[in-house]
Amino acid sequence: MMTEDHDAYWEKIAGKLHGELNSEEETEFSEMITDNTHLLEFEKAQKIHDNLAKTGLISPNDKVNSWKKVEKRIKIHRLGWITTVLKYAAIIVMAFIAGNLLKPPAPADQEIRYSEILVPYGQMSQIKLSDGTKIWINSGTTLRYPDRFAGTNRSVSIEGEAYFEVAKMPTIPFIVNTSDIKVEVLGTSFNLSAYKEDKGTSVTLVEGKVTVLDNAGKTVAQLIPGQKATKNKSEAKIDIQTVQTSFYSAWTEGKIFFDDEPLDQIAVKLERWFNVEINFADEKLKSQRFTGTILKNKPVDQIMQALQLLAPIQFKHQVNAIGKDKITIYKRT
Repeated sequence: MMTEDHDAYWEKIAGKLHGELNSEEETEFSEMITDNTHLLEFEKAQKIHDNLAKTGLISPNDKVNSWKKVEKRIKIHRLGWITTVLKYAAIIVMAFIAGNLLKPPAPADQEIRYSEILVPYGQMSQIKLSDGTKIWINSGTTLRYPDRFAGTNRSVSIEGEAYFEVAKMPTIPFIVNTSDIKVEVLGTSFNLSAYKEDKGTSVTLVEGKVTVLDNAGKTVAQLIPGQKATKNKSEAKIDIQTVQTSFYSAWTEGKIFFDDEPLDQIAVKLERWFNVEINFADEKLKSQRFTGTILKNKPVDQIMQALQLLAPIQFKHQVNAIGKDKITIYKRT
């Protein structure tokens, strides 16, 4: 009989916590807690109930199973502190069942992992990021990116050259970091050249909008399609010009366009694309300018032979079993 009275008391505590007592039960409850022991137990149970919002929601099946386990243990153990602990546990489980008041657990913060792609000279690569952004990565380029994007922006870092087709996310900008500038877009296609050894960093916009910022985050230029922004590494100003964008994106398809470009700049690109070392026997030859198209899938010797037809130069190709091949450019006699 004593056990039945004790169980009835705990049932009334649960009913009180969830506002389920009728007027008669409220009167009985008020009389019960005039006993200091009962009052102390009720106050402890109320604290447990008040803190339930800080815990996670369990599924309906888990609720029933949890209650069955607690109920079974209450029937088995009736002594000492075990009884008290199990009774409090019963209050918690009854709160889950009766109130369904709890919020889903917040997922634990997952660590963002970063990957780095290094594309060797003579090769190209392509990657699709977690947000759907596609990136074509040129020879001699390093790209650092996260396995997923979190927070208020999507950020990657690059040294070298890449063509970006950025997935549109109007509220989350995509930021490309270089050693000299930052490029911020929402959903855009553009080419970015930022080789460490080059004199400048350039951004060529094919589609959409681009904001160019300095490393302090200050806007220094905004581009529209068909514009190219070039930042000389030794100067603060940005040079903006209108260009034929196909010249700057065709490399992703294996086609290289030169538009009145000096031979020394062409030589640097050939070194990257074909993993060779090019030297000039006559410094004056570096200023020879070329306009034309090169196919990257052709042998480097064939490229050099084509250049010979357009300018008074000749070349010597030294094949090395270890290390890079060497090409020396001479003045044609």
